[in-house]
Amino acid sequence: MLIETKKRTIFVVDDTPANLRLLYDILSQADYHVRVYPNGKFMLQAMEQIEPDLILLDIMMPDMDGYEVCEILRRRYNPNIPVIFLSALTESYDKVRAFEAGGQDYITKPIHPEEVLLRLNAQLKNVNEREQFSYNLEEKEKQLQEYQEGLVKTLLRLSGLRDNDTGNHIERVQALATSLAGIVQKEPGSQVNSMFVEAIRLAAPLHDIGKIAVPDAILLKEGKLTEDEWLLMREHVRVGGEVLGELHLQFPENSFIQMAMDIALYHHEKWDGQGYVHGLSKEAIPLAARIVSIVDVYDALRTLRPYKPAYTHLEALEMMCQMKGTFDPYLFDLFLTHDRLFSTVFDSIYEAGRVDCNTQPLLII
Repeated sequence: MLIETKKRTIFVVDDTPANLRLLYDILSQADYHVRVYPNGKFMLQAMEQIEPDLILLDIMMPDMDGYEVCEILRRRYNPNIPVIFLSALTESYDKVRAFEAGGQDYITKPIHPEEVLLRLNAQLKNVNEREQFSYNLEEKEKQLQEYQEGLVKTLLRLSGLRDNDTGNHIERVQALATSLAGIVQKEPGSQVNSMFVEAIRLAAPLHDIGKIAVPDAILLKEGKLTEDEWLLMREHVRVGGEVLGELHLQFPENSFIQMAMDIALYHHEKWDGQGYVHGLSKEAIPLAARIVSIVDVYDALRTLRPYKPAYTHLEALEMMCQMKGTFDPYLFDLFLTHDRLFSTVFDSIYEAGRVDCNTQPLLII
């Protein structure tokens, strides 16, 4: 899809009034928005309020020459704004210096209207192509996100969730994991970025997708599981990894599917290596799985299950603090530091799920 071409804004910077008038007339008649400035300082001040599509910049000006203005522009503002230098200087050295300062083109005075428009239009053509490319990329990313959200919903629907509270658990783990990832992102020196946070928002709901293979008699059993039943229950991580692994083989570069597979496989691993089923420890456990591990346990403690009562927020925290070696210490410290946030997130979704316990909840994505 082609984006609509907008009327372009051009800044003209020259200390000679006659040149400003001439360039203003040339560009206005060519249907451009034109703003003129007698020096670079005024133009840079204007950049705080409005960003032009292109700048025509004189070199020989008092106080601050065009080279300096362009260098400041590149450091402080959008480095992609095309700059065409204007100058009576004709030496190769001057032109080389102009390009080194960040210019895209060079017009030698005296000013010829046809040359100005041809060179300006050539630069704006590049601007149009860059904006079209960015627009197309954003559209593809939007389509990919819609596909991934649809995939999550479809997989959860096909997994045949057997009770409404399981669905609410999925929503809560999704929201809690996204919240914790967002906190990690804000930490100094964090390698977590917005793409990671968005990926875990999509991937976290699939953490228990492997329970599709767990019989109802085990999944909903009110009493303690036997050893054989517990072994079957533990297999849900392998099944989830296999289901998502098939998708990963088809889309090996898709970071969302990779993260979903990591979470499904490793969210029951423990920091001390005593988890299941692979016995991974410390940083060998993928970060997303370490995040989901914390919020998954928290949510399980807070909710009523066939085999246990629902604990309060403070009771859940106390019990988690006693689980030595289970969680990543750094992530768990962040969780405890922001515990009120997680209590609020849990309560808001839990209460919403109680409005109509017979209605299948919507997935929050």
